[in-house]
Amino acid sequence: MIVDHLDQKHGQCSLTLESAEDLWTLRRLVSRGDVIVTRSSRVVKREDEYSRPDKGERVRVTIALSVEEIHLDSSIERVRVRGTILEASDESVTKSGSHALTLSPGHQVTVNKKRWSPLDTALLRDPRGASTRYVIVAVDRREAGVGTVAGSHLTVVTSVESGLGGKMSEEQSEQPYLSKVAGVVAQVAREGDEVVVSGPGNFKNLVANRIRERAARVRVRTIEGPDGTGADGVRAIPKSQSFQELARDSLVVETQLLVEEAIRRISSGDSKVAYTLPRVREATGLGAVESCAVSDDIFSSGVDEEDLVGVLNGVEEKRGRVYLADSSMEFGKQVSSFGGVVALLRFAVRA
Repeated sequence: MIVDHLDQKHGQCSLTLESAEDLWTLRRLVSRGDVIVTRSSRVVKREDEYSRPDKGERVRVTIALSVEEIHLDSSIERVRVRGTILEASDESVTKSGSHALTLSPGHQVTVNKKRWSPLDTALLRDPRGASTRYVIVAVDRREAGVGTVAGSHLTVVTSVESGLGGKMSEEQSEQPYLSKVAGVVAQVAREGDEVVVSGPGNFKNLVANRIRERAARVRVRTIEGPDGTGADGVRAIPKSQSFQELARDSLVVETQLLVEEAIRRISSGDSKVAYTLPRVREATGLGAVESCAVSDDIFSSGVDEEDLVGVLNGVEEKRGRVYLADSSMEFGKQVSSFGGVVALLRFAVRA
């Protein structure tokens, strides 16, 4: 998340959404009665001699919306907001009418609140939101998978096939394939990203060198990762010990370690762990939650969204930490199996 402007005294911030984590942050930041200002589109019916009464013109407009409902749809990475229009940049848009917004990564939003709390500031200034973004390449001589890890969220971008069968005997035959993989990575990578290449033997070094030639603005590193290429290889790399050592300060590794520790405590009978929303809510009320992970598909289990937001905010108000677990990854599936949320506790809480 890019915080473009923050005025705590007047309860206003302007920000740019970049990732799935940012949508969760926005959902926890915005409440009923707050005002959201952003660009949107709206159908406006023109009342003139040649206008069709059943047709309207869709116009781009900047709208200030008083929030009445806000819902997070993490499965397709969007936040839906419904409310009353307070201001609009197009005079043809009826004031005090209702409108619905769909916000996703890439949107610029201004949030106005009547009261700006310390938690609101903490959510925006969480240093984990600025963690390194990784571009992952799982490659061998036949296929390369390319993906990204932003925060704790993994995205498989594409797979590239060499188009050649068997072992390549002539060095020259590798060049088009190497160039194609490097070209894909150069398109995906942004300044400040770290590219991680995993593959067999010296071939990963050839790929890494070609990427360095095409994407000079990023750091490129090689690791001894698991076997596998394509989408499966991309998903396997974050679980490997070599990646976890390289990215030990990243959100994805922190979240994996949290889930592993929760499973260890459950298996060993350690009572300093809680899972399912009712139990985590109880522990949160007692100030017992040290950290918790929530699966991005938790709403599929029928959890009340307002209840969940209240619990997560309560965790951080009492100096706990909240992590989002990507349900497409193994540790995210494990969190889902615990009812969508699991927490490590400072002390045991009697059930």
